[in-house]
Amino acid sequence: MESKQWGITTLYNNFFDEPTSQLYKLHQQLDKLVMQAYEFNAKDDILKKLVLLNSELAEKEKQGIKIIGAWCPVESVT
Repeated sequence: MESKQWGITTLYNNFFDEPTSQLYKLHQQLDKLVMQAYEFNAKDDILKKLVLLNSELAEKEKQGIKIIGAWCPVESVT
């Protein structure tokens, strides 16, 4: 990236939508794992669910309740 004078934005713009790139494949895997961890499905309004979850967790945190993250699918550990 340094030799090409690229920043992260240029990297993403050039490879994010390229199905043969490793970046694309890793994002696909990450998206799948996040959907599983938070029990979202493709029909969900993901942004709405994330905003609601954030609000719920912020309220719990304000009350001093310990926050535990989403579960990690066993097959994802490499």
